Amino acid sequence: MQKSYNALMPPETTPTTTTISVFTRHNLKCTKKDDPQWKRCKCPKSLYIYENSKKGYKSAKTRSWEKAENLANEEREARDPSKKKLREIAEEEAARKAEQEAVQAAKNIALKDALARWTAGMKRQSKETRDAYQTFVRKMLKWSESKKVANLQDVKPEMLDEWRSSWSPTAELKENRLALKTQSHLLTKIRSFFRWATAIELIYKDPSLLLESIESDHHITMPLTPEQFKQVMAATEEYDADRRRAMDRFGPELRAIFLLQRWAGLRLVDALKFARSGLKGNRLHLKTQKTGAEVECTLPDIAVEALHAVPRRKGVHPDCYFWTRRCTHRVLSGMWDARIKRLNEHLSFVDEEGKPLGFHSHMLRDTFAVELLLAGVPLEKVSRLLTHTSVRVTEKYYARWVKSRRQQLDNETIEAMRKMGVTVTVPENQYPELPRQT
Repeated sequence: MQKSYNALMPPETTPTTTTISVFTRHNLKCTKKDDPQWKRCKCPKSLYIYENSKKGYKSAKTRSWEKAENLANEEREARDPSKKKLREIAEEEAARKAEQEAVQAAKNIALKDALARWTAGMKRQSKETRDAYQTFVRKMLKWSESKKVANLQDVKPEMLDEWRSSWSPTAELKENRLALKTQSHLLTKIRSFFRWATAIELIYKDPSLLLESIESDHHITMPLTPEQFKQVMAATEEYDADRRRAMDRFGPELRAIFLLQRWAGLRLVDALKFARSGLKGNRLHLKTQKTGAEVECTLPDIAVEALHAVPRRKGVHPDCYFWTRRCTHRVLSGMWDARIKRLNEHLSFVDEEGKPLGFHSHMLRDTFAVELLLAGVPLEKVSRLLTHTSVRVTEKYYARWVKSRRQQLDNETIEAMRKMGVTVTVPENQYPELPRQT
């Protein structure tokens, strides 16, 4: 069908820079063929475009004036400098995101392989530390299998949060039945792994960032009073009285272990691995299991006598008091932990609130540290005796027991202020060694 000449003419305008408008290309039979601005007929609609001093025409590919106007608006926006810049920014961002997704897809390694790569970089760590991380890897893989998560990038924040929320000392599932201290250590390793994976760009977002910390109560020290220590030593004799067979009576060993911990501040595993050759007279010498730090100290006669009283048992290495040297330190600690826990059958300790308090061997290390601090030994020296890597660690555990040290510092501050010419009034019942001044 032929179209009228007038229908092809653009609307009357006086363009300046860019003009885009809609007009109708009427059919010859259209009653409005002389009016290109007529909107309500079903004739094809087109766009008149004037830019860069040139005229042009573009089919709107519609017979609806409204749809043609929408197309005209899109053409105008496409030429708007500010909107054009925003589009370019959006396109660049989309391209960058697509590139990241492409790189991520190429790096989409299995969670199992990522964990193996992470632990492979721990060659300089101690065997104990490496074993602890391998235990974590097994827990992580068991969890991922239960969630059917195979790849690293498939681990989502909500999954980790749900897993963390399931941990409890009384959880129904055995793998989720974790003490607060264990929960805290597990969470630390989860964060460490995903922080590493993010840093080397195996993933672009750390899914563990929002996991809430777990407040552990392991920093609470519970030293024994002299009376409680006597009760513990007496309980070792009651322990033997309850055993029918002589081979099950470990009272002499328990007393020697407890005296080592009380007067040398040793961890249980270090006391258990202590060698007979490490005792020269009253001098003790050993290397700690945890850090390899050397411990040298003088033991009181009571501790030395208890070590000499330890019988030589069949299977125990000739140079050891308690260890066969054929098992790992973890097995050794677990075996003696079970025996130590049985002592609670003969003890009735309570905490500061009057609640039942179970005895455990670490209380003796706490007793060693606290008694030294109460005797006025500086925190820095106690830290060295405990083989802590930093005095801050010692302060974290034992700061509330440094009363005499704080008192000494307060005394020095008061004296300094008086030398500066000011008066300081000290209550009668505070610091009696200071002269009163009003």
